[in-house]
Amino acid sequence: MLPLVVLCMTALPAIDAGGTKPSQPIYIPAEAPYGYLYQPAFDIEPLVRMPATLYLPQPGDIVLMSDTNRLWTLMYRLGFTGKPGHAGMVVLMPDGQLGFLEAGYDDSPWTRVTPLDFRLNHYPGTVWVRPRCTPLTVEQNQRLTEFAMAMDNTRYAVARFMLQTTQFKTRGPLRTFFLGRPRGISDRMYCGEAIIEGLVYAGVIDGRTARPRATYPQDLFYDESRNIYINRHPPLAGGWAPPSLWTPLVGSTALGKDRPKPPSPWPGVGALVVDPGPTGRKQAPAPVVVGYVPGELRPVTHLQQPPQRIGIFDRPPRGLRRR
Repeated sequence: MLPLVVLCMTALPAIDAGGTKPSQPIYIPAEAPYGYLYQPAFDIEPLVRMPATLYLPQPGDIVLMSDTNRLWTLMYRLGFTGKPGHAGMVVLMPDGQLGFLEAGYDDSPWTRVTPLDFRLNHYPGTVWVRPRCTPLTVEQNQRLTEFAMAMDNTRYAVARFMLQTTQFKTRGPLRTFFLGRPRGISDRMYCGEAIIEGLVYAGVIDGRTARPRATYPQDLFYDESRNIYINRHPPLAGGWAPPSLWTPLVGSTALGKDRPKPPSPWPGVGALVVDPGPTGRKQAPAPVVVGYVPGELRPVTHLQQPPQRIGIFDRPPRGLRRR
């Protein structure tokens, strides 16, 4: 076990591996910068369930993400979890724009708050969204922004994340009843932890039952968990809609890394060309619009994603379903 942990410590820390190079420009649809959502379902299959609706994001929305490779699939199995393995949360930035709080931004050892439209279109894998059922209050919004800004540009909890593949963790059949409670703002978190800590800090979910350091993105996707405690106290149940597949264009399910990028033609009604800005992983991205393309009005069927393999750990076990 130890050699595997050492090997993984040398790898990039985000749970779902893969990523476009920070220096590579991307397209953001001009008329729908936040893309589209399809009919909700607790199903990891990236299926287009029509009709599609324009995504109107609000603070507190949870975004689940998946772009695995063999190394991280193995890590999932050792941690008794599966897809999706990465997550972030929509927040309101101090300038009034919508941002995305994400621990392990772009497979780097950093927590970042980036513009939401940029990150949705920049992510190389598959994306689902769990929208808030009711908007946050003014006070909750302010607290969530405060938390996000305090966490921005802090380190990712690499060592604690790697311990999730061992017995030295707060997630277990009994230990989660007593360990892994909220700690508030900290300098190191992993993705699921940052989301739960932020929601507790904002007063959106109950801190008495929350277990940030024992909650995985898959728990947030299904509202079910292999962990007995988390299965009894799913943090998002009742307050968030079921997951909806997200895509930048109606009918397109291509992985982000397979979508057209400048200077390739854009198959839509027009898109902004956005330069992510700094290329160093220690530097926060500063996306800048550098151009516009009118797009090509043609079918997007060539962007369809081939079926993905869904393993046994990619779905919650039936035996733990709440009655």
